[in-house]
Amino acid sequence: MGFAREELEAGFRLGHCLIEPRQNRIVRGDADVRVEPRVMDVLVCLAERAGEVVARDTLNEQVWGNVVVTDQALTNCISELRQHLGDDRAANRIIETIPKRGYRLTAPVQLAHEEPAQKPSAPAARGWLTGKRGLFAAGLVLAAIVFGVAWWWRSASEPGLTSIAVLRFENASGDASLDYLSYALPDEVATLLTHSRDLAVRPFEYLDRDDSLAAARARRVDHIVRGRYYLEDDAQLALAVEAQAVPQERVIWRTRVTAPAGDLLAMRRQVDEIVREGLLPALGARVGRTPRSAPTNDEAYRLYLRSLAIPKQPKPTERAIALLERAVELDPQFAPAWDALGTRYYDHGTYGEGAEPARIQSLAAHRKALELDPGLLSAARQILTHSAEFGDLEGAYRDARKLMDRFGPSVETHFALVYVYRFGGMLDASQHHCERALAIDPHDPRLRSCAYSYLYAGKLSRVMEFLQLDEGSYFVQWGTVLYHLRRNDRAAALHIARQAAVEPTRGLMEPCLEGASSAALEEPVAEFARYWQRHGDPEAAYAVAPMLLYCGRPDLALEFVERAIDGSFCAFPALDQDPIWADLRNGAEFQRIRIKAQACHERFRHMVEAYDAGQ
Repeated sequence: MGFAREELEAGFRLGHCLIEPRQNRIVRGDADVRVEPRVMDVLVCLAERAGEVVARDTLNEQVWGNVVVTDQALTNCISELRQHLGDDRAANRIIETIPKRGYRLTAPVQLAHEEPAQKPSAPAARGWLTGKRGLFAAGLVLAAIVFGVAWWWRSASEPGLTSIAVLRFENASGDASLDYLSYALPDEVATLLTHSRDLAVRPFEYLDRDDSLAAARARRVDHIVRGRYYLEDDAQLALAVEAQAVPQERVIWRTRVTAPAGDLLAMRRQVDEIVREGLLPALGARVGRTPRSAPTNDEAYRLYLRSLAIPKQPKPTERAIALLERAVELDPQFAPAWDALGTRYYDHGTYGEGAEPARIQSLAAHRKALELDPGLLSAARQILTHSAEFGDLEGAYRDARKLMDRFGPSVETHFALVYVYRFGGMLDASQHHCERALAIDPHDPRLRSCAYSYLYAGKLSRVMEFLQLDEGSYFVQWGTVLYHLRRNDRAAALHIARQAAVEPTRGLMEPCLEGASSAALEEPVAEFARYWQRHGDPEAAYAVAPMLLYCGRPDLALEFVERAIDGSFCAFPALDQDPIWADLRNGAEFQRIRIKAQACHERFRHMVEAYDAGQ
């Protein structure tokens, strides 16, 4: 039988091992090791359901949340746990692999303390934070989001910027039901920091390791922000925060604030004050703009926060939409809720069952967000994306230039031009803005997609430099496969494909790269085509077309290329420069499609020249 998480967090025994989750510690005989937090999270999730099969999807959702990772990430955690627990896959004495389903904890679980579980007392004074435990009724939920409209996308930065990573905060209350605050509170801090033009703000997953200082040094992050929170007896939520300079390993700022535990808006105001009046000056950064739209309805704000914690998968996205629709109904002037709703509509229309009607709703929601807060860069950037995908390249280019004129050079504004130029086929201009953005922040994971500006142009030597900015993500994984296909390195492509999540792309590429027959690939090809035809992004059609070509379906590959061109992704001069098309270039069908692509590109180029001449 399993145990409640709060019981397990206090410590438990698993066979001959002592597990201390709060310290990320596993003790077996004379061996005493500390594991990364996510490795421990996997073990605790299994212990909660000891004796039951826990699906891989369940573990991925509970441990990684919104962060998209490959199946290999979970496999690596299980392998590490088996090593530290003295188990192995063949023996299955502790963790049993259930093929195609998940994992089961087979060893007996015993709580470290035999007395009945009691509510923990107040946390002892520890370093710079002390506090007492109380009751907390508010349901504040917020996780870092990996889709493009996160606060991560709202960072506007300049040359000479300071990089900072806000880590997940520690739940010092002893109450596992409050764990969600470890995402919500740092997100509020990070959101405010992104408004300063002097900072490059990293998502807190960026350094989510046991030794955050070592990780920060490796990533050349200048400062990290830590926090701990607890509840006092008088129903106050207490939060202690500190900033640390990474090179000197020195605390440069710390503070503590409290707010009524049930008043989310009050805590939000407190966080705003300490960041603006304390943290930013300590970092030597200018205070950024004040958002014009702030929440005024506590329930709407709660719903908004809960929606952001919901994973990005299609069915959960539908739940998030319901929460956000209610949030904007209760607080129609809160721009971030409209922005988040627009993003969820976009995902529902692009990856779920919403199709074009949902994408139209997405555009309307983002326009509403920008109307309420004209400085909301994430909404402006998404409107630009809509324009391009709906075939309005002139509108997309105009919006990208306006972003540059209004906000000045930044990673975000250069990136907007990278995207539009790539759509129109001006690959040299797209690469130029990639380099400008990289000069501003050479470690910004968003710049991973610059790899495609070089890939389509056949400049393979620069591709991996950009992909490696976001190692391990789904986006980069398949980008790396496409890179290896162009180098005709089947073994390397297969190695990456085998690590991918099980979905139609892997369903085709794995057997294809293994050398399966045309007959064996018929159904995987059909499923792959159906899967990608649902996507509203015309660039995606061009991006995945080489997979069909490599797997023996040049006819379908060219259909996908033509679909991209019909959607205003010009694909020229990529069709001349991209090495993947070398064997097709003399064919009549290829030449017919090339003429369409060139016409698309020429229209875009002439429009750009006319617009720039008029400015």
